[in-house]
Amino acid sequence: MKNLVVVGSGMSAMKVVDEVLKINPLMYKITIIGEEKVLPYNRIMLSPVLAGEKKFDDIKTHDESYFSQNNISFKPGCAVTAVDRKSKNVLVTNIEDKSTNNINYNRLVICTGSTPFILPLPGKELAGVVSFRDIYDVEYMQSKAGKSKKVAIIGTGLLGLEAANGLNELGFEVSVIGNAESIMNMQLDGTSGGLLQKVLAQKNIHFKMNATTRKIVGEDKVTALEFDDGSILETDMVVMSVGIIPNDTLAKNIGLQTDRGIIVNDTMMTSDPAIYSVGECIKHRGMSYGLVAPLFEQARVCAEQVCEVSHHIYTGSDISTKLKISGVDVFSAGEFNNPEDEIMCSKDHALNTRKRLSIRGDKLVGAVLFGDSTDGLFYFDLIKNETDITDIRKTLLFGDINIDGSSAGAKGVEKMTEDEQVCGCMGVTKGDIVSAVATGCNSFEALQEETGCATGCGGCTSVAKQVFSFVSGAKVSNKDTLCDCTTHATEEVRQYIRSLDKVMSIDEVRSALDFEESCEACGAAINYYLSSQFNEAYIHNDKERPHNEQMHANKQRDGTYSIVPQMQGGLTTPKELKALADIALKYEVPTVKVTGGQRIDLLGIPKENLNDMWDEISEAGMESGYAYGKATRTCKSCVGTEHCMMGTQDSMGLSVKMEDAVWSHFMPHKFKMGVSGCPRNCAEATIKDFGVICTEKGYEIHVAGACGIRTKACLKDRFFETESKVIEYLKAFVQLYRIEANYLERVMHFEERVGLDYIQSKLDSPEKIKHYADLLPKTIKNPWKTTDHRKSA
Repeated sequence: MKNLVVVGSGMSAMKVVDEVLKINPLMYKITIIGEEKVLPYNRIMLSPVLAGEKKFDDIKTHDESYFSQNNISFKPGCAVTAVDRKSKNVLVTNIEDKSTNNINYNRLVICTGSTPFILPLPGKELAGVVSFRDIYDVEYMQSKAGKSKKVAIIGTGLLGLEAANGLNELGFEVSVIGNAESIMNMQLDGTSGGLLQKVLAQKNIHFKMNATTRKIVGEDKVTALEFDDGSILETDMVVMSVGIIPNDTLAKNIGLQTDRGIIVNDTMMTSDPAIYSVGECIKHRGMSYGLVAPLFEQARVCAEQVCEVSHHIYTGSDISTKLKISGVDVFSAGEFNNPEDEIMCSKDHALNTRKRLSIRGDKLVGAVLFGDSTDGLFYFDLIKNETDITDIRKTLLFGDINIDGSSAGAKGVEKMTEDEQVCGCMGVTKGDIVSAVATGCNSFEALQEETGCATGCGGCTSVAKQVFSFVSGAKVSNKDTLCDCTTHATEEVRQYIRSLDKVMSIDEVRSALDFEESCEACGAAINYYLSSQFNEAYIHNDKERPHNEQMHANKQRDGTYSIVPQMQGGLTTPKELKALADIALKYEVPTVKVTGGQRIDLLGIPKENLNDMWDEISEAGMESGYAYGKATRTCKSCVGTEHCMMGTQDSMGLSVKMEDAVWSHFMPHKFKMGVSGCPRNCAEATIKDFGVICTEKGYEIHVAGACGIRTKACLKDRFFETESKVIEYLKAFVQLYRIEANYLERVMHFEERVGLDYIQSKLDSPEKIKHYADLLPKTIKNPWKTTDHRKSA
């Protein structure tokens, strides 16, 4: 039996060993030499360990039984200090007691990884300056919890943000320092980076961008950071996370060819034919890689070479990044910063999702997905294969769909090779999923338990489910939990609250359903469900409501706010216009805009002016327009029979009555209406949540439309002959939506989930319509006159 010596016990080293054992478990007596004193572990999962979400045992990749069963000699806490390449012998030194011994090899694999780059700042040697690279760093930071209060993280890449999130969970006051305009600028465009920064800021993580650190201040230990602009940030600890350096020291010392990394060819061979190298320590075709997928590709090629059964060579890696950061799915691939590229972009403000596609000629060259990475595999396949997108350009922004809108999700999965990685955290490939299914994994949960796939950051879950469904033929149950605080789906939380017969608080609901944590997402949802269940008997918990609803105004990009008074049916008066003009002049409102919903928006209002402006607008007789809320927004109308020669009914009058009927009730999502006085549809009523088309004989009701990132025409629901029946049906429809839709579910998504037939069946008789209409509470008061609300501003 030959001798294989592997230097390093990290993820790439252990992947080489795993692959060797798959190919020929009897070919080598394997020795693994690792400088860390612990068992091999998954470095990608250090962040949840830091946050206390996982224990170190949870992220171990190989236990003692692995080594004994495979007759592997594992030497933790040891380093290779010399290599005699001529006699093929390594000198192994115990780091603690300095004892040594010699080991012969037939093949030597160097997987020494990388070292964190420490900025050469004055004060870098002070106590309290640490990197975030291994379990010892994590243990140090955890030991300071409760003793140190403030921590500054230099670096806004993935590791820096993971450290920030983990330390924030430990109770530190966290500040992240970056020298660029946006975070994760190597993986995300500026806008997507800004969205992620906003999510993290909502967790009380502070950011100082476009800042260059001059020095670390302190005598024996860190006390502050000083920046080039002269500003000072007090801190008890500094975490450096500004990049890595390939650890090629051993290779240099033994005379291998290096160039800021160990030079390897396409078979992972170094300049010595008996020595191979894999991982962050190498340089291949001028490139070094720090992601798991390329490292595992290299490991497979290396294992084949040392086992003398070469099937593959390594020519480099097409890189895509699938991550979940602080609960947010993030995906990026290709190029996205070339100003010459054409950009396609979409954003759903309600779901906080964004797509940005970079197009060059007839090719997709880059994709950044924020909040939903479902289509990442599809876009990555187009980028990697340089596919001509001419025929799918019209639907490209909608992801992997056919021209008729039907799903084509299996296409990208089918094209995946078996060695293509699905889960970066656990290094699971499509082939691993194929093997797991073949050996009996008949559910996605079983696959997760067997392979670890989608149990890390979770960013690969949607792709993993697609691959599992394609390979097994089984449908995956998509139970999307309300948030990361619970295992309950939003439907389950809603149904539980609908079953209550007495008022509970938000925390009491969380306790009853065994929520592990609390967050803004579940707080807002439970608050809404309780409010719509108990109406006036329930007092809104303002602290659990979205920021804009707390402020009764929409926060703008620059930190100012906008106010939109109600204008029923787009109608106003000279007196109201004069009052708004006087208020705008008095408070120097910089922008006054007529909205698409036929109202006037006052933009650019500083927070300190909100209270006084609310008072004056209310005194002028105007109410809140609820532009900030999940509530009735507008009822758009044309001028109707009162002015238009084509009008068939009084569309303006009906629109006012419709707004009065359902005004100010909080709903699962924003609710927009429209009334067109004739079938010419000037008020665009057929792309609203609830639309009315007036005819000579009465009123056509259209529901579940939308105009946004996805435009959907309404479905024709029914016909009424009188205004009073339209109003009663509207109230019934709204109440059904309020109690049976999930929070943040637009009417069109509610209809797509339950079906128009179901909605019609619940409202298919005058008695049922009256029943639901009577359940809708009376209109609540103008929140601008509610002083308790204004205290929050």
